[in-house]
Amino acid sequence: MLRNLVCKRNVISISLVLLALAALTVVLKPRSTKANEEAPFKGTLTVEAEVITAIGGCAPGDVNCTACLGNSSFYIEAQGVGETSLGTMFGEILKCFNPTAGPFGTYTGTLTTTAPNGKDSLTWAYSGQNDNAGDAYGFGPFSGVLKVTGGAGKFAGAQGSASFTAAGGPTSPGPTANTQVGMAFYSVQGNLALRDN
Repeated sequence: MLRNLVCKRNVISISLVLLALAALTVVLKPRSTKANEEAPFKGTLTVEAEVITAIGGCAPGDVNCTACLGNSSFYIEAQGVGETSLGTMFGEILKCFNPTAGPFGTYTGTLTTTAPNGKDSLTWAYSGQNDNAGDAYGFGPFSGVLKVTGGAGKFAGAQGSASFTAAGGPTSPGPTANTQVGMAFYSVQGNLALRDN
């Protein structure tokens, strides 16, 4: 009789422990982000930029570059690598710098971030401005906002926005007479809503 009572207590104890473990598993299970449910996004991006100062520096057939330079602005293409909350991303920035807009000049363009697999990417509308005239050595801060306009692969259907702060360094003569090259460093923070897969 005592033996049956001990066995029943053991079975009950084991059952309660298993029930508690099952409940804990449900509570600790990571939840996926559903469409339209935003999650924090952050990252850093380091790019090398080429500043095109005259139409002769545009790549053949690049209508965005030609249109930008036709408006007394400078065209900038920058490429680099960043570490983000989505993993490592390759970044490409195509933007037009209008030195006469705003107190220190403004930027409009696009940022495309692409995963190393080359298939998963986000396209962002890029809008920014220089925060001051820069220093005597050619370093200057700039900032702005990004808004997701499209996605591909696992980022298809993504929505979101972010803000960035950045610093650019001095420029040097570029590969052609109508270009200059330099570096820029970005810090990005915002929110993204990714589609459930």
